[in-house]
Amino acid sequence: MSLINDICTLQEIDDEVAGLELAIADIDGRLAHSEPLVAAEAAFAEADARYQDLRRSQRALEANVAALDAKITPEEKRLYDGSVRNPKELTAIQHELEHLKAQRSQLEDRLLAVMEEFEAADAARRAAEAALAAARREREQEVAALEARRAQLASALAAALARRAGQVDRVHPASIRLYEDVRRRRGTAVARIQGSTCSGCRVAIPESVRRKAFDPATLAQCPNCERILYIG
Repeated sequence: MSLINDICTLQEIDDEVAGLELAIADIDGRLAHSEPLVAAEAAFAEADARYQDLRRSQRALEANVAALDAKITPEEKRLYDGSVRNPKELTAIQHELEHLKAQRSQLEDRLLAVMEEFEAADAARRAAEAALAAARREREQEVAALEARRAQLASALAAALARRAGQVDRVHPASIRLYEDVRRRRGTAVARIQGSTCSGCRVAIPESVRRKAFDPATLAQCPNCERILYIG
């Protein structure tokens, strides 16, 4: 095989290696982060926070209503059991009961509204919890598939790197250094001569360089982009 053919083969392998590494990096990113799962977790967290807030509000209102009941019950007993006979004191007890019952009525109205909100929040929380569980199951399946695919790609990459090492051994070190330097700077080290122009930079190739590209034992370079040229 000619020198330029060896270099072209090396570039093909390097392109394969780059594609495999890119695919593995993409899988690694997908393994590290899942937008659907993050969204489901955020939705559940929001629904749960609303649920917990309303549950605390409901319990606080129930406790306040119970506290008022604890005040009202003995006052009603005093009002009706005959233990208090003073008219002024009876009137005061009656006014106090009216005030306490008005407070209780307001609290009960607020409690009813909170209970209705809590019922809706409970349903929303259960729906979000179910959606989160489904997202987690889907994520487990996705991770299993991604890990299997990554293992395949890693095996292919190892094989490609082994072929690259073998191909590098076929080429003189000076030519390898030239190839790798151009590839590092240009991304693609080898370009085809199309008609009389370089396919890499679209600049015309001098005839002397074009003739050199036909020599299987030398490497011709584009005078403009310095890519290694081959006749295609």
